Amino acid sequence: MPGTEPQSEPQKHLELEEQVVKHVRRLLEDDRLRVDTRQGLRAATGYRLHVEASDDLAALRSLLADAGTADRSVETKYPKSASLDVALLRRKWFVFAETVGQIHLRVLAPAKALVGGETPRPTTTSEVTKVLQSLHDPRMPSTIVIASTSGFVPEARDLAERRTDRTVILLEPNGAGGWRVHGPAETRSIVDLFDPEAEEEKRRRVQDFVRARETDLGSSGLAADRVASSTMLPSQLVEAELKALAKENPGWAARRLDGRLVLFRSGAALQPASSQEPAMIDRIKSLFARKGDTEKKIAYLSERRAALGQQRDRLYEELSSFESKETTLKNEFKTASAALGKRRITSQLLQVRKDAERRQQLLTVLNQQVSVVGVHLHNLELARTGTSQGLPSSDEIAEDAAKAEQVLAELQASSELAEGVGSGLNGISDEETALLEELEADLAAERGTVPPMREPAARMQAQPASSMRIGTPNPTIPAPPKPERNQPEPG
Repeated sequence: MPGTEPQSEPQKHLELEEQVVKHVRRLLEDDRLRVDTRQGLRAATGYRLHVEASDDLAALRSLLADAGTADRSVETKYPKSASLDVALLRRKWFVFAETVGQIHLRVLAPAKALVGGETPRPTTTSEVTKVLQSLHDPRMPSTIVIASTSGFVPEARDLAERRTDRTVILLEPNGAGGWRVHGPAETRSIVDLFDPEAEEEKRRRVQDFVRARETDLGSSGLAADRVASSTMLPSQLVEAELKALAKENPGWAARRLDGRLVLFRSGAALQPASSQEPAMIDRIKSLFARKGDTEKKIAYLSERRAALGQQRDRLYEELSSFESKETTLKNEFKTASAALGKRRITSQLLQVRKDAERRQQLLTVLNQQVSVVGVHLHNLELARTGTSQGLPSSDEIAEDAAKAEQVLAELQASSELAEGVGSGLNGISDEETALLEELEADLAAERGTVPPMREPAARMQAQPASSMRIGTPNPTIPAPPKPERNQPEPG
């Protein structure tokens, strides 16, 4: 059962335990919380609250020691069966304090199974009864909240009741990221307050579910009842969140199709964004340009595609039920002994197959319709996207290219001029050249090497800086012509 699947990792149980304790502490400050007292059903905030917190850390340490774990840091990863005991006090005779009601919280965590590496089992009826007996006080109205991080067996949930001396509320994880709250129906509004999952967290779970299946929005969409069933959340909350998502996300729509609220993609998100013009100018332009027909077609086809997708999904569900029915009838035929019974089963099986064939034919038609609508919608979106982007014409591209070439030519001329002007600043005089050669000759004599040959300073000054680089010819001095191979060199 999806609501009773135990969590096997200790950290998950610890997170569930902490979530419950924090929620109950916050709830004590909520004016909506009304509990049984000697004065009747009263708001807990109207009294002075005495809160005592405890846990079963000693038992956890004993289990870890028996398992051979002496590291104290390991115990921080395990739940400790936390408890809260709250006394509602009122002043008596201006001096004394009188207890008029109690709130007890007990978190049952399968520490033994977690330490031993076993799969935790749900909390049994006897374990819940034991907790209730330990807290039983017929003289004092009590609100008892029992949370099990591994869930309850079905029989234990029947202990959630309201009597004259106590109200019992049970909390368990539902396997979908939330909680299941069991309590008396006559105080349902108060019982729901003990749900540890906040309203914002529930809406976030709906959002996460939709985001994970966002690809479905472009085909059959997401029905609210399917989302509610998967997330185990109330239908009203799911529908409200789907409508909010449709308003927040351009191109999404939430409408009722065949009695079901469906969230689907309408295609409006592909509309080209207006540059920075006022909305009124855009409306006037669209009116005079006779625009808007394509958008209406896209919106209609998107809705039609979602409706067809919903019908197709229901046909798939019916075909699945026919397959299950056929399997059941085949098993009954195998066990049937009378000939009359076998004839009846054969007739039923034949009718099931005919119904399945009819559904398959409808499914083929729907698939063809979805394909036609999808192709038409795709073509409209392509046409709208290609004509609404305001791309430049070929003449504008050629004109801009000519302007760009002119700018590059002017930039190149300016760069050569700047290089020619700055080259004269890098020359040295003849005296500096002679002194440099003398110093290099002395250095070469000490090292026993040949000093490098240098050109006269006048020639160095006459050459631009770019031509003085190694391997770069001087553009101002033409190179002598190379002799031909078959003619002897002069001299």
